[in-house]
Amino acid sequence: MDLRPDPLQQSLGKAVDTVLTRTGDLAAELATIDIPTLTAPERLGGLALGLSADVVINQRLGYALEPLGSHRDTAFALDMLDSDGVDTDRLSGILADLYKGLRQAVPAGVRVPSEVRVDAAGRLSGESEPLPRGDIALCVVRAVHEDGVSEWHLVFPDAGTCSAESFEHFGLPAARLRFNGAAAVPLPVPADRWERARAAARIRQAALLLGMADRIVAVARTHVNTRMQSGKPLVQRQTVAHRLALLTGEADGWRLALHKAAWEYDSGRRTSGAAILAAAAEHAQLASRTALQLHGVRGMLAHSTAATAYRLVCAESVRWGTPAELWREAASAA
Repeated sequence: MDLRPDPLQQSLGKAVDTVLTRTGDLAAELATIDIPTLTAPERLGGLALGLSADVVINQRLGYALEPLGSHRDTAFALDMLDSDGVDTDRLSGILADLYKGLRQAVPAGVRVPSEVRVDAAGRLSGESEPLPRGDIALCVVRAVHEDGVSEWHLVFPDAGTCSAESFEHFGLPAARLRFNGAAAVPLPVPADRWERARAAARIRQAALLLGMADRIVAVARTHVNTRMQSGKPLVQRQTVAHRLALLTGEADGWRLALHKAAWEYDSGRRTSGAAILAAAAEHAQLASRTALQLHGVRGMLAHSTAATAYRLVCAESVRWGTPAELWREAASAA
């Protein structure tokens, strides 16, 4: 197993970096280089390059401090739809919009207990957890029946039975879907499909967090090399240099572990993604705290990169559960 980035991964990373220099809508700009078509399932018209390619995309988005939740949520929803029981003909027009970056797909009731109910007629009521803000084309919903059993459903939101409320969630633009009699199509999702989709989502999230951590360390390194204290750069203090050296070394190790997790997933091996996500979350949290401390008061300014990164890490590092919860899950499955 060779964990070094292959030529395709390297080219894909450079392409994402180029897109990030543009000033248009990021999702639409990414679509110009065929994202998310590159990593979408073949059954749904994608090229299925695998999670090894997708982690490169999310690492670069993390480094740019552009989480782009719509990309990760759309990828998760497409993984859930990769099933023989899904009518792909009905989805063709929607998929075309998704692949052009014009609209997005979202999951609801995935990371938290579902507050959406479904009645005997297949109509949904309730509201979703915070979701990425944008034009939502379809929603994969885990809804609870009157008997307490939860099942997956596919919803095509319409203005009459589904409304979106925009707000700020942890300083990030978000939306909440409110269902009021929305028609739902039962979605056959076997347990193994759900576990695979969740594992892929966690590994993507780990890639995003490791990318953020790399950016944070780079910003801190620049600061301590230019910040003068007692007539010499701050980096010449051993306590400062050693902390950054430790973060840099750990990042190399976790990056290898990330690519190994993606390779195992693409090879069809069973993985929950819990361990790599817990490690990435803890590493990003440590990096963001260290950067704030090294920047001092300057790091607490709202417009500083260190403060922006800290806020993003606080939100993204617990999106799929706290590191402690993820470690416990990984340990129980070992």
